[in-house]
Amino acid sequence: MVLRVKTNAFAWLVVGVLVLFLSPTLIAHNIDDNAQATVVFTEQEQQWLAENPVVNIGVDGYFPPYSYFNEDGQLVGLAIDILSLIGDKTGIEFVFNDEHKWPDIVENLQQGNIDAILTMVKTPEREQAYFFTTPIIYKSLVIITQEHNHLINSRDDIANKTIALVKGYQYADSVGEEFPNIIHVYVDTMRESFELVAAGQADATISYLAAANYFQLKYAYNDLKIAAFYEKHNANEAIAVSKTEPMLASIIQKCIDSLTSQQKKALIEVWGANIKIPKDYTELIEFALLAGLLILILGIWGIQSKRNNRDLVKANQNVETANLALNDLKDNLQQLVAERTQQLTVSENRYRGLVESLEDEYIFYQHDINGFVNYVSPSLTHILGHSVTGQGGFYHQFLTDNPKNQAISGYIERILQGEHLAPFEIELKDIKGNLHTFEVLERPMYDDHGVCVGCEGIAHDVTARKQQQDKLFYLSHYDDLTGLVNRYYFKKLLDDDIVNCKNNGQPLALLFLDLTRFKVINDNFGHSAGDYILNQAAARIQDHLNNDFIVSRFAGDKFCISLPNTRAADANLMAIELIEAFQSHFEFLEQTIIIGCRVGISLFPQDGLNADTLISHADSALYEAKKNPACVAFCNKEMASYNKKRHIIEQNLRKILFVNEEPQPQQLFMVYQPFMSLPEKQLAGFEALVRWEHPELGVISPGEFIPIAEDTGLIFTLSHWVVNRVCEQLVEWHQQGFDFKRVSVNISALELMNIKFAEDLLSLVVQSGAQPCWFKLEITETALMAIPEQAIEILQKLTMADFEVAIDDFGTGYSSLTYLKSLPASTLKIDQSFIRNLIDSSEDQAVIKAVISMAHSLGKQVTAEGVEQQAQLDYLIAHGCDVAQGYYFSRPISVQEVSRLYFEV
Repeated sequence: MVLRVKTNAFAWLVVGVLVLFLSPTLIAHNIDDNAQATVVFTEQEQQWLAENPVVNIGVDGYFPPYSYFNEDGQLVGLAIDILSLIGDKTGIEFVFNDEHKWPDIVENLQQGNIDAILTMVKTPEREQAYFFTTPIIYKSLVIITQEHNHLINSRDDIANKTIALVKGYQYADSVGEEFPNIIHVYVDTMRESFELVAAGQADATISYLAAANYFQLKYAYNDLKIAAFYEKHNANEAIAVSKTEPMLASIIQKCIDSLTSQQKKALIEVWGANIKIPKDYTELIEFALLAGLLILILGIWGIQSKRNNRDLVKANQNVETANLALNDLKDNLQQLVAERTQQLTVSENRYRGLVESLEDEYIFYQHDINGFVNYVSPSLTHILGHSVTGQGGFYHQFLTDNPKNQAISGYIERILQGEHLAPFEIELKDIKGNLHTFEVLERPMYDDHGVCVGCEGIAHDVTARKQQQDKLFYLSHYDDLTGLVNRYYFKKLLDDDIVNCKNNGQPLALLFLDLTRFKVINDNFGHSAGDYILNQAAARIQDHLNNDFIVSRFAGDKFCISLPNTRAADANLMAIELIEAFQSHFEFLEQTIIIGCRVGISLFPQDGLNADTLISHADSALYEAKKNPACVAFCNKEMASYNKKRHIIEQNLRKILFVNEEPQPQQLFMVYQPFMSLPEKQLAGFEALVRWEHPELGVISPGEFIPIAEDTGLIFTLSHWVVNRVCEQLVEWHQQGFDFKRVSVNISALELMNIKFAEDLLSLVVQSGAQPCWFKLEITETALMAIPEQAIEILQKLTMADFEVAIDDFGTGYSSLTYLKSLPASTLKIDQSFIRNLIDSSEDQAVIKAVISMAHSLGKQVTAEGVEQQAQLDYLIAHGCDVAQGYYFSRPISVQEVSRLYFEV
């Protein structure tokens, strides 16, 4: 009795100590629960609630188990239930916004489309933009990898790895800042990041611990694991409220403060978000030290008790030992029976619950050594629609003719022999004939004598995952606009074609094709028209090739075609046929659009031994094709050198046109070449010409940089700069009282593609203080004939505004008399190619006489350009030419020389 009394006394002492430590916390919780049971709102808050019964709120629909869509398409989760409690306390009706992806939700709050976001991590930057409540969710970040990945065991191991991150999530930016050398793969939802890791397209993903646990249970990511913590309790979620609604933030905070511990605990138990975070070793050590100290105290107390009660124990030992042994045996037997019964019941319930909870994706089954199915779970009906009753039969009846099913018998034979195989795939058909892909894991079953009697297995329906993987593969390997192979995948396929051709001793040709005038169409008709043209162009290329070759949308309006076992002559013929295929126009919203193409060709093995080299050389050949009337060119070394220089010119031109939004004056400048009236040889005006003197490349001819500007779209910026400079100069001359007649400015053919060109030019001239009557616009004959109806309409608007129009390089195009007589042009400029050999060429003389006669009959003046000799001038005067221009009179000269030679007396 002495021993028992002392034991009870010590137990009460220990309990007292524990109560001493724990009671303040318990009392505090009880006080907190009672104090926070109700919410008291101020008069201003009550008035706001009356005026605002509905609050629009944004919810992340891909954030399980906190907020996500269940199978019925409803938003559920821990955060949703907390919001529901707040709604009950306030009477507010929270309306969920239709956007449920994180970037869209944040944008809606920034634009004022919603009043609050249900879950957001508070950061200093965000706190400047929104009000934040106290956290409603506490989370830790963990690193998820594949089960067999042993390279990532801590947060520092993610360096130099491919990491899948959710766009817009707070931790995504901090991960990039701390580990700048990781390769980011951004996705829209956490599940997509898990899929990338499961598919091996990313080494790891960073997610929240509860979300990771949810996805592993829900989608059975058996091959994924939590490799390490990334950060603990660093990403606690609060409710973010717009800065325009401070009263709403105050009301929600009061409701959060009023939530009792019981309410919080009930919510956490429902949603399973209270996942225990593994203890740090420091905590374990502290616990071990405390436990050791308690054990030491107990040990000392025990020794003392034994010393005090040794005599009593010895006296009663024999009797008590016998009685205790009998009683313990009886009690142990009863307890063992009860425990085993309880264990069997719990195990059966757990197994039944597991089977029922996994009925959407898993089928459990058993079959004997001959393949006769003895058992199959009810989920067979849920997934495939087949009845479970009477399913004692052979599984072969559900198999399709997919080649992967032919390996099943070999797998089962190996499993029956005791081999543990990795999961393998099979394909089954449901009752409607739809195909399902299953991942099967089987293990042998043995009887009491250790003899294998069959197999038991789990079949996981991975159809959705396979479809998602196929979709991801398509998105990463194909162009989403045209459906063609993208740049990355084409390079890989081209390298494969090169290897095959090398092994078989075959040639290979690569066609690099781009569309002419595509940028102009895109700028003037809009991106929808550009997308339509690209789609139609891709279809036209594939139809012409009969889908026999790999076609890629390489970039923008450029396409690449791999032609294995094709020689140069055949590649050239195929390129010409493609060019002819594009001669037919396109129709877009009742608009006729004319688009051509040019083709550069490189050959294996002459021009390169790998994909990158062949593509580079074909691209160089494409530049040469732009100068070739046939629009086709092969690669050569001289062309590659030329294209390198062309690229340098393009980069430098782009730089000087956009530095400080003004070109550098020491490089681009204007010169003026005079027109002389005939036969008086008096000043009849000037032609304004742009020149470029580069500090390193020297003087760059307009014949070099202007075609480059037209090809790259820089011509619009360059033309705008030229018109501005000419306007400034003419205003200055006008203020000085100089009579400069009219000054000619060259207009690019691409400008005529803009239907509003006349209005834009008139606005530019008027805003500068100049007058349209000071200008003559020179447009080439070829440019006019590209789109004659639109060109005539634009020129008519310009002449009505008091501009004059001259047809430049006349005689080099193919204008018809019908269009010529309707053109609102006052002047025809004879191309200098007819003047150059005028004295010795009877053909040129005949052309000049015919042009002068025809122009005068139409009431138009004639200007001859390129006059360099007295004999040429005499011939032109003798046959009635009105105006002449050329080095005979003057080279293009600077503004200062113009003033000195023509205006100063």
